[in-house]
Parts: sequence; C-alpha cells; structure tokens
Amino acid sequence: MTDDEDDAGQGPAWDAAMAASLVGKYVIAGFIYLASDGATVRERVQVHGIITGAEASTGFVLSLKGERTGETMTLPPNTRAFAKAGPGRYRLKGTGEVVYDPDYTSLWTITAPVLH
Repeated sequence: MTDDEDDAGQGPAWDAAMAASLVGKYVIAGFIYLASDGATVRERVQVHGIITGAEASTGFVLSLKGERTGETMTLPPNTRAFAKAGPGRYRLKGTGEVVYDPDYTSLWTITAPVLH
C-alpha cells in the first residue's frame, strides 16, 4: 500500500484531474460527527457552496452559500469523497434550506479522539 492509498486499498485518495474538475462546482457536504466510541452520533451537519480551490497538500476550499454565505471551509484532500449528484431538490435537514441541482455531494465522518 502506498501513502496515497487508504486502508481498503481503493487507490489514490487524490486524483489531480478530478480535483481540478471540481473547482467551480456546487457541492453539498455532509458531516457526521461520532463520539470516540466510533458508533454514537453526536451531530450531523450539512453545508453547501462552491469549490474555489483544490490542493493535494491542503484539500478543497468550499465557499459556503445560503445561511453561511461569506464563510469558507476546507475539506480534506480526498477526491473519492465526492459523488455526482442527481438533478433535483435537496433539502438540508439542519437548516431546511433547499439546494437545486448541485453538481456533487460529499460525506465526511469525523470521529472524536479517545482521551486518556
């Protein structure tokens, strides 16, 4: 396994051509925050916006829209986390905002560290 592969051996986490193609695309990003046990969901958050930058060393810059217009967020440098979105209306559960025809969705799971 190389440094660019994940534990499941799914291939490189960063595809430079795909990353470049994501710049300018509209994305809905979902985050599931788990407790340190890895099973208990502490929070679910959804945001949406346009990817304005992509670097293998730092990740994707997401310029947020809707209720969070003016904020930016950096997503990890993993192109496998993006899936083409089907056309339609997407209602964000936390805010009730509706996003029409986004280009991609992405889902991220964040597990709290075990504190000793």
